[in-house]
Amino acid sequence: MAVQWPLLIFSILLGASSGIMVFLGVGELKGTFKKVRFPLALAALILLVVGGCASAFHLGNIDRAFHILGNLNSGLSRELFGVGFAFIVLLIYTVLARKDYSGASKVLGVLALIAGIALPLIAGASYMMPARPIWNSATLPLMYLGTGLGLGLVIAAAVVCMKGDQKDSGFALKLALTGVAVSIATVIFFVIWMAMAPYPNASRSIDRLISGDLALEFWLGTVGFGMVLPAILVALSMKSAANPKPTSGATVAVAGAEGGNAGAASATAAGAKQAAGLLWATLICLLIGNVAIRIIMYAMATSVESLIY
Repeated sequence: MAVQWPLLIFSILLGASSGIMVFLGVGELKGTFKKVRFPLALAALILLVVGGCASAFHLGNIDRAFHILGNLNSGLSRELFGVGFAFIVLLIYTVLARKDYSGASKVLGVLALIAGIALPLIAGASYMMPARPIWNSATLPLMYLGTGLGLGLVIAAAVVCMKGDQKDSGFALKLALTGVAVSIATVIFFVIWMAMAPYPNASRSIDRLISGDLALEFWLGTVGFGMVLPAILVALSMKSAANPKPTSGATVAVAGAEGGNAGAASATAAGAKQAAGLLWATLICLLIGNVAIRIIMYAMATSVESLIY
């Protein structure tokens, strides 16, 4: 099957937006990340809108969206309603994030958390169909959820390390590490399913990934950039935050002259900035890995013709 680039872009941007929503929701429940609520909510909103526009290109004609909404049993209609719900929640949350409405923000944060988990699952489930064995498994929506968490939690943690309260950076980095771990695990589960899927056929063989025409996308894109490098980089970011290295001799002199709490705060800030740089590098690797696994997802999605009718 040919790669559906508008849908591929949509799924990645939707996942990143959903991951940020989960981060904001967790932050509201924990009472943290207040300094960066607005930029993160705005980023999630923009990603959702741009992703929706990318998805519209797949329809060819925007009028077709109204036909989809008329079929409530369609996975695409559930996806559109989910996107609409998330957009409304994010829009209101973004407005409230400029002020300190703690009660309302917490309620909306919880709704954003729910939407952030549900949206990738709904989007992934819309692909599930018996005629395409590679897609017909819960591992596909789980992969959408996991990779989205990886992207969104890493973006949000990087913003916290750059612009947020330094006391929040440690928790943000733990969430980023969790996101990367979940991303890796769900991609592995999806690849295992591809190897075990029913109705075996050469076009759906795992050999295409191991040593065939999809080996480059798998080993370099999915494994190298999507798993190994993000794991290393996010671990290094946590190490940098815990044990910051001075950026120059002047930094050392300042830290030494200030002494006490001021020197410790200066070192913590330097460590957070170093961690942010590593997190942005992690994000780039995850993006490459996301594209690679989705290219594989489409390439392996040949149909069992006897099940189509």
